Amino acid sequence: MSGFFLKNFMSGCFLNKKCWISCLALALVLAGCVSEPGSRTHPVNATEYEQKNIEIARGFLQKGFPGRAIERLEAVLRGNKRSSQTHGMLGVVYQSQGEFALAAKSFRRALALAPSDSAVRNNYGVLLYETGDYPAAFTQFEKVTQDVYYPGRGRAFENLGMAALKLQDKSNAGRFFQRALRLDNNLPRPALELAWLFYEKGQLRQADTFFQTYDRLAGTPQEARGLLLGAQLAGSLGREGDVRGYADQLARYYPESPEYRAYTAFVQERVHD
Repeated sequence: MSGFFLKNFMSGCFLNKKCWISCLALALVLAGCVSEPGSRTHPVNATEYEQKNIEIARGFLQKGFPGRAIERLEAVLRGNKRSSQTHGMLGVVYQSQGEFALAAKSFRRALALAPSDSAVRNNYGVLLYETGDYPAAFTQFEKVTQDVYYPGRGRAFENLGMAALKLQDKSNAGRFFQRALRLDNNLPRPALELAWLFYEKGQLRQADTFFQTYDRLAGTPQEARGLLLGAQLAGSLGREGDVRGYADQLARYYPESPEYRAYTAFVQERVHD
């Protein structure tokens, strides 16, 4: 899920590291930039102090200074050990450093203080997914999807679907991905996963419908897995020009990837057929 989410987890979730920060932004519901402390001439209350320093810490993390982010967050906790948002943000920072035990401890502390904080729970689920505890991750994501007020609910269903895939539950994974798209039709990952699920069942038209959605939403270059499916689907549907387009991108951007090797095997099978 490292590459899996922060695209929810930084795409995500998301289950990749962009997801952690983007999901965290939803959690904090903070807007705009803030200046460093000392730029104000009048005192701030405790809540404002916490929010400003959490925001500053988030900025440090995004700019690649996790140590400075930790310093800010620890300063907040010295004044208020029960700040669930601060513990949650600290979990994100530790996770970005690969300090998974510390991250888990911070997330659990945050949830003990604020069990209804779905953004923190989603981030904890991403940590569990990244460390390979898929059943526990599934449980956390499932709880998040039950929060109808959570603004990242579509991505939570995406994450739930990814965990279901790891648990070999493709039927429910497909259901979760469709729910994700129903809640947020701008998510490329659920569209790609649904395209793969239908392709594996031989339902090419349905697969192509979801792949076209993914193709429209995905960035450039697409990930290798998307280009592979694009080439295979186009070949199966007789769109040879599209096959060459996807294959050229796969060779250009991912020449050493397993997906490119899978594509060459696919070509050889078509020749033999």
